Amino acid sequence: MTTTLLQKVQQKAEDYQKVRFVKAQSAYYRTIFLQDDHFIWPEESYPLEKNRYLLIWLPACPRAQRVAATIDLLGLTDWIEKIELAPHREKVWHFKERFEDAYYLDELFAEKKDAIQPCLYDKKRGEIVTNDQYNLSTLLLQFCRKLEKPTTRNLHPEEIKSQVDQMNGFIFKHVNVQIYRARNAKSPEDKTEEEAKLVQTFQLLDEHLAYYSFLLGVTLTDADLRLFASLLRCPIYYKQFALNCCQLNSYKNLWRYTQEIYKIPDIQKTAKLEQIVETHYRSPHNLEKFGSFYQNETVESTYGDFLEIKREY
Repeated sequence: MTTTLLQKVQQKAEDYQKVRFVKAQSAYYRTIFLQDDHFIWPEESYPLEKNRYLLIWLPACPRAQRVAATIDLLGLTDWIEKIELAPHREKVWHFKERFEDAYYLDELFAEKKDAIQPCLYDKKRGEIVTNDQYNLSTLLLQFCRKLEKPTTRNLHPEEIKSQVDQMNGFIFKHVNVQIYRARNAKSPEDKTEEEAKLVQTFQLLDEHLAYYSFLLGVTLTDADLRLFASLLRCPIYYKQFALNCCQLNSYKNLWRYTQEIYKIPDIQKTAKLEQIVETHYRSPHNLEKFGSFYQNETVESTYGDFLEIKREY
């Protein structure tokens, strides 16, 4: 019998559960806030105040888009402002206009090497609250709970909290990171091997989503946002990274799933296809890395089939 997605995740539940803690303890400028293995918004140091906090994010980045979408889905737009980085990178990512007397992102960090986006900025303190890109959305959920604010979408339901954390770890290892393992393979043989692993995961997800609307049933969770952000960029990865395994329309249910999530207004607002295309194909650092073959690509040439959203049952 073929191992189902939920069985596979359960088999390595402890490993996947550990990912969030390993990431939280990484050598970031300022880590996420942990207390007794729980993420806690540090209200004593960072009071809950409207428009005090700011998300700095790059729309082309899947991790950043997930966090930006979380703010909208949780109804935190009146509490946390968002500011976008410019789509073209110079020496490092920079702002479209000067922000807090800074032009380059690394000017906001005590250690320039830690200039990682997305990051949460405290305007009153004039400092980064955290740049833990893996756990930032979890911190925002804590922010929302501290406000005791009702939301239309509970992205981390208490009754399936453990399963969401495990699924997050699975998606991180087997999709988010695996795409870049395949891209960075050192030989054609290694690339073939890494792509084959990604194909196995996509097939497993495709089989699972034949029976479920979302990864954990009928409820959109944080895990879906983590998967969706990578899937949305598969048309880019297929071309720019030369990853044939990322031809997403080869997977009927994954294709439908990605289209259906894209329809959610709060998600579509942060899924800025024009900027995704602009950064990947025309930012100088990507032109240097991948060449100029795709520099004339447009949203229509990259996402035309995807945007012909139809319901198929």
